[in-house]
Amino acid sequence: MDPHEPADKSNSITNQKAQLTRYAQDQGFRNTETVKKYLYLAELTPAILNDLVKAVYVHAPDKSSGHRVQDVDISYNYIGILPASLLNDLINGTAA
Repeated sequence: MDPHEPADKSNSITNQKAQLTRYAQDQGFRNTETVKKYLYLAELTPAILNDLVKAVYVHAPDKSSGHRVQDVDISYNYIGILPASLLNDLINGTAA
């Protein structure tokens, strides 16, 4: 079993899908079914990318800390750019 996966994966997936749906409804987003069907991917294909992603924005690299850091924002169809903190919370199962 992968240590990054929750012990009860089916319950976690259900909870995360519910959280994504609530977030989408709170924000007035439409077409959440398209987003939900791709919540957990085994493989990323060109068809999935075309269905989900509107644009990818790659920011200039920052080397001020001595390490190269580069931000990337993904603009999703129907939703726009989701805050990285929400995505991390969904992955970790801590989103409210």
